[in-house]
Amino acid sequence: MPALPLFDLPTALIPERLQEIAGYCGEQTALVLLLNFPGVHVRIPKKAHPTHKLAELLGMPAFLKMVEIFPDEVLQIPRAAKAIRALRNQQILRDFAAGHSQASIALNYGMTERQVNTICNTVRIDSQLDMFA
Repeated sequence: MPALPLFDLPTALIPERLQEIAGYCGEQTALVLLLNFPGVHVRIPKKAHPTHKLAELLGMPAFLKMVEIFPDEVLQIPRAAKAIRALRNQQILRDFAAGHSQASIALNYGMTERQVNTICNTVRIDSQLDMFA
């Protein structure tokens, strides 16, 4: 699984529940839950069984930690839409800075050129305002 620098973002963008899971069980566990169960409830069993779906997804050590901390709980895994959008926008800006056209970026991300233009222009406006500060 590619590294998702979600926890490098400002904490205001990351849902509290996801931060809590990352704090207790590690960022990798929180990311796996986010990628596999965005916006849904996940029941953590009372006892760890190696054939449980979470054991297969997380690995047994991380699954044991989840069972130890959240036994018999139902966790609502947030979608983290703001954080994921911020990561996407950062990548769009990197692509644009690398010389990709707004049209190719739009096609790559399934967006309109106008949306890509808005994202790219936000940075331009911010940097212009910094010049006058």
